[in-house]
Amino acid sequence: MLICTREVVGGSMQRNPSIEYAVLNIAANPHPSGIYVSLLERAAKKKVNYLGSHFATVSAPREADDGFFQGRLATWVEIDTTEQAMNLDNLDPVDFDDLDLELPPNIGFNGRVFFYTLRVQDHMLFLETRNEFGKRLSPGSAAKIFRKLFSPEIIGKDMPAVEVTVVPEEDALKRILSMPVLKRLKIHLVRPNADDIDPATVLDELMEQGARSQDIILVAAAQSEGIDPNQRTRAQAEVAETNGYVEGTGRDDDGNKIEFSTRAYPRVIRKALGEVGGYLALALQVAKETMVRKAGSQDL
Repeated sequence: MLICTREVVGGSMQRNPSIEYAVLNIAANPHPSGIYVSLLERAAKKKVNYLGSHFATVSAPREADDGFFQGRLATWVEIDTTEQAMNLDNLDPVDFDDLDLELPPNIGFNGRVFFYTLRVQDHMLFLETRNEFGKRLSPGSAAKIFRKLFSPEIIGKDMPAVEVTVVPEEDALKRILSMPVLKRLKIHLVRPNADDIDPATVLDELMEQGARSQDIILVAAAQSEGIDPNQRTRAQAEVAETNGYVEGTGRDDDGNKIEFSTRAYPRVIRKALGEVGGYLALALQVAKETMVRKAGSQDL
């Protein structure tokens, strides 16, 4: 049983707050049984610097239900005592040593906690991006944190390569491919689990050559009516939707320039905390009920 606490410090929690979740596709290659739990166990309590003075880590996962594991992602700010402090009364710099302060080495500041739920079956990780105290972590920052935590420097060079993709809104790819005039299409593919796709139709070359990623860029010919992606290109775009990203540039019906990227529109799941028990039960329900579309399952 997972036991995690989140204390209210310096304020009170609103009644039935709205919790928001993002979905990350964690794809390891190769992916032996148990690899995703092992990845999180290896990353547990290893801190990474993901933005300026901001750091993060995760706790080891614990089984919440058959095929579902939960844990915490924590973020905090570290104070660099080699830098000068600032006297806000007169805006004069102050040497930190002159402040007569001793910061505990095991304490981070402005701490925030967000719960994650790993769904082992399809290696999707459901992460709070707005917790019950209204504190936020952007899906892009969350993906960056997990990429750093799953790097060889953290988990070891004996572990498989791991790709982390933020799952976009369900209609994000369709909005790109249905532009009235599509002038430029970029498909960035990262190597997914081999069983996520039909290897006979998409990414054969990438896997056979041991490549980790591939960029496919189509630019419309001069005076053409735009790009008309064929079946293979659409299949590659579908794979990249949750294993990389897709970007499109074109024009609308009025001739105005439009740009769209699946990275700019992450899928957001909103739930009220009072709907199902506590935040752990709610997070588990979200992971159990949320469907993530696979390549080939939509009409583009």
